[in-house]
Amino acid sequence: MPQSYLGSAKPFFNALPKPIATARTDADGKFKIQASSGKLALAATAYRRIVDDVFGKAPVLPAPVGTVFRSRETLTRWLELHYVALSEALAFIEDRAVARVHVAREEGRAAERDTGSDVAAAAAESLRSLRRHAVVAVPLKSEQLTGIVHSSAFLIDKELWDEFVAAVDDQRKRNPRLTLELTGPWPPFDFVRMQFGS
Repeated sequence: MPQSYLGSAKPFFNALPKPIATARTDADGKFKIQASSGKLALAATAYRRIVDDVFGKAPVLPAPVGTVFRSRETLTRWLELHYVALSEALAFIEDRAVARVHVAREEGRAAERDTGSDVAAAAAESLRSLRRHAVVAVPLKSEQLTGIVHSSAFLIDKELWDEFVAAVDDQRKRNPRLTLELTGPWPPFDFVRMQFGS
């Protein structure tokens, strides 16, 4: 086999399941998806199942839902162009999973509730404390006026998952006026940014 083949993304692309669908574009290079919202929801659900299945077996860098390349050759060129970055990203997320933590005010009588700023500060401190148990974290949702984060995604080493869960439980005990919801483990959707276009 030629060295150019072995040093390219072609072996990986050729290993993908067949068929790979392509989309046709108009003269301006634009395309339009014409499907009912139910069909789009089905497609997104199927996509998520595929990513979750791969995530259960190997590291995966999930592309945004609906990512379409004009042709097999365009996809191959993109994979070859980004081969080093993709390889490094796969190595970085290997044996890691995402936890999402959402913080909200615990419901109670109005007289018992703290002011919004007190709760927001406690939420921010809880998320900051959890950051110490993660490889990296990104904010997902912030309060518009104060910019204080209420939801974050954390990239966790899979072998330390139980420790992260214990840290979330500890934050719940320390902050009874807050509700901390932990979800995961998830594929690294929140930590993948891909460059498309020219």
